[in-house]
This record gives sequence, C-alpha cells and structure tokens, in this order.
Amino acid sequence: MSEMHTITDLPLNNLRFDPKNPRLPFDDPNEEDVLKWMIMDGAILELMMSIGEKGYFPGEALLVVPKENANNQYIVIEGNRRLAATKLLLYPETAPVKKIAVKEASEQAKYRPENIPVIIFPRRDDIIYYLGYRHITGIKTWGALAKAKYLKQLLTTITSGTQVEQHRILAKIIGSRSDVVGRTLAGLAVFEKVADEGFFEIDGLVKEGKIDFSVLTTALQYQKIHAYIGMTDAQDRDLKSLNLDALKDLTTWMFEKNSEGRTRLGESRNLGDLNSVLGHEKARDAFKNGAPLSDAVLLTDVPIKVFQKALAEAKSRLQLARDTLHLVNEFSSPDSEILLEIQKIARNLRTVVDESL
Repeated sequence: MSEMHTITDLPLNNLRFDPKNPRLPFDDPNEEDVLKWMIMDGAILELMMSIGEKGYFPGEALLVVPKENANNQYIVIEGNRRLAATKLLLYPETAPVKKIAVKEASEQAKYRPENIPVIIFPRRDDIIYYLGYRHITGIKTWGALAKAKYLKQLLTTITSGTQVEQHRILAKIIGSRSDVVGRTLAGLAVFEKVADEGFFEIDGLVKEGKIDFSVLTTALQYQKIHAYIGMTDAQDRDLKSLNLDALKDLTTWMFEKNSEGRTRLGESRNLGDLNSVLGHEKARDAFKNGAPLSDAVLLTDVPIKVFQKALAEAKSRLQLARDTLHLVNEFSSPDSEILLEIQKIARNLRTVVDESL
C-alpha cells in the first residue's frame, strides 16, 4: 500500500456522507435524510452500542476522497453506516427519529470517538473496484438494487467498447456473467423510469424500497413480459421503444396491493403464468379487464400443455407398471380397483377428445 493509502485519523466533523451511496433510496440526500434512513433501516442503534462499548476498531478504516471545493473535507465512499453510528454517539441531538433511543445509546457509551481512522484516495474511481469485490462478490453483499446502482456507477468508468463488451468488462470486475450484468442494468433502467414517473402514483410505492427489485429483474427475463413494455430483449437498457402505459400496467400488477395486502400477480412464482397471459391476446384482454390471473391463464395454451404433459406422464407410469408386472408375485384387490378406475378415466377422456376432433 502506497503512502497515499496509509491509514490516518481524521476529525469526525471533516467527514461527509456519500450522496451517491448505492444503498440510499434517494438521490442527493442531505445529512438529516441519511441519518433518518440509517436509523430506521440500517441497524444503527446496534452499531452505536458496539462502538460505544468496544471503541472504534482501527481495522475498519473508512475509505474517503477529498470533497471538491472544500478544504479538509472528505466524502466517505465506504463506511457510511459506521460514520452515522459514530456521529450519533458524539452528537445524539442530531437524530431526526428515535431520539430517546439514540440519546440512551450515547449516554451509556464508554467510547465516543471524535477522530476515526480513514484511508484517503484521490478519486472515487480508485475505490469503486474494491467496492465491487466487497459488496457484490465479497463478504458484505449489498441488496439487488444497491448492486445495480453500483454497476451503473462502475459503468461510467468504461468509456469505450460496445454495450456487449462493456458488460463483459463489468462481469470480470465483479466476478459474474455478462448476461447477468446486462439484465441487472436493464432492470435498473426500467426501475428508474418507474421512479421518474412518480411510481405512477401507486399507493405504497412512494419509496423505492417498496419495490422488490429482484422480482422486477426476474420478471423482465420473461420474453413476453419484457416485450409487452417495449423492451427489445432482457438486456435492453436504452429503452428506446419503452411503452409507459404498459410499464404502468406491469408495475401495478406486480406491486400495487389490495385491501388484503395482495397484488394481482400474487406470488413471484406466478410470473410464468403472467408471461403466458401477456403472449395471448384473448387472455391478456381478460386480465387487463379484471379477470384473476388464474382465470386468464386458462385462456392461453397453458391448459393444453398441462393436459398433454399429464397424459405423457400417465402413459410412462403405466408402461413402467406393465414392464415390471412379471416381477410381482402377488396382487391385491385394491390393485384391480385402481386399474378399473384408470380404465374409466381413460375412456371418459377419450370420448371427450374424440368428440372435439
């Protein structure tokens, strides 16, 4: 490690939160916004108590870069949770929420460090590759949305090559596959469109954390689903043909909850059914007009495929019974009754099928 990257202590007041932190659910937040989110969603009270009891571990140095146009001020690129916990220990009165709990944690603390260890880097790009290892393939993994935001930041460091080539470079950096990178960036582009549209004013979606990003990216892997909203393929992050009305439909079906707390999609395992429905005009129209997904899917080719698969499996099992027949020494009355029932079912099915031909 060069001298530029040695650990040094800096006053807490010289450190600022990173407004581009991929984990934050908003853009360009102020310090109060960050502290509020950290306290509510970041398990900061537990971290405060740990630092307050044991002190700040020197091995957990923050990674910082100089703040532009500000002397002796630094942006914390890695370690914003630790910065929040340490600031609240020293200045509990700045807590915008859970003020009593934060004050108690501060009062009970044995340690309230005013200086904490940092490693200073000249530029954000010098840290960003490390973050990919640590939080995407490393030991402190981010959630799906944070990973996607990080990939978008990382993409800005790649200034040449085709889109496919850029995805391959990113995949090598984070230890993934290029198609996964492509789908992740495309999913983020769709998510940002939803956010730009004010989440289509759908109740419960005023915060991006309310959308399960992993479910969104999974949905967009289905050909009929991504085609419905105007994507050329699952890795289309340019979205030149995006249909906003269709995107509103999809967002509503997947994430708007009724009075019982259920969406029209229901479980994410129903994405295959939604894909089938969107690929069939009659079924799609029925679903858009309010039919339950389970009813709309009956208007697709799914039922006939289920029927044919069941017939093939039944035939296979009966053939297995026939082939092992000579190995059986003794039969029972239930065996005969089951075969009679099979015969009746097969006869009834055959009648219906023949009448429809």
